[in-house]
Amino acid sequence: MPPKMPSQPQELTREEIVQLKSVLTKMRDDLYAKEHARKTEGAYEISRDDISDETDLASVETDQEVNMKLAEAERNKLSLIEKALRKIDANDGTYGLCEGTGDPIGFKRLQIQPWALYSLRHQEDLERGRRAN
Repeated sequence: MPPKMPSQPQELTREEIVQLKSVLTKMRDDLYAKEHARKTEGAYEISRDDISDETDLASVETDQEVNMKLAEAERNKLSLIEKALRKIDANDGTYGLCEGTGDPIGFKRLQIQPWALYSLRHQEDLERGRRAN
């Protein structure tokens, strides 16, 4: 018998899209709430007047840098989530299709990363291409 080839992912059903939209909406709302909390708590602000010890100042600056990097990563993720939600709302069949090949991404992959732009195979090809450069 020939080796079994992995099956091509199928296009999403309406029920799967509704489920993924719910997940994306919750993720979006959670990220907005986190960003609001950071701003409210002053995570991006340092008052050098309150810190006299250089070690404490270095520690606070490091914490602030980490907060800024986390916030940037979350803003990038939020952008991808909003793009996915726009595709779903457009109802034009583009959500769940690989932007590189046009093939279905697959429900299992989208359950893990519902904002994915590419099929797993195309994503791996892109990453290999980046490593080769």
